Amino acid sequence: MSTLHIFSKPLSHYCNNMLANLITAQDSVLLVSDACYNSRQFKQFSSALFLLKEDAEARDISLSHNESALDYRQFVELTLNAKNTITW
Repeated sequence: MSTLHIFSKPLSHYCNNMLANLITAQDSVLLVSDACYNSRQFKQFSSALFLLKEDAEARDISLSHNESALDYRQFVELTLNAKNTITW
């Protein structure tokens, strides 16, 4: 894995064109906090899309069959395995 991008705000908070140029196919995207509301929209940036399980549950977000939820232990593992981490 190249870079892990961690988003905490809804997609409307960010510039889509900028994100499309900065997130590569090898990168992973992790949604935490209110970013979980826009999981389907964030899917355009990476096929390796994850949601923090506790945050999705706290917001009563049901995951679709192609979405992956991570607990905190898996979140730490994902961070440690990334070459770089960017928190937006």
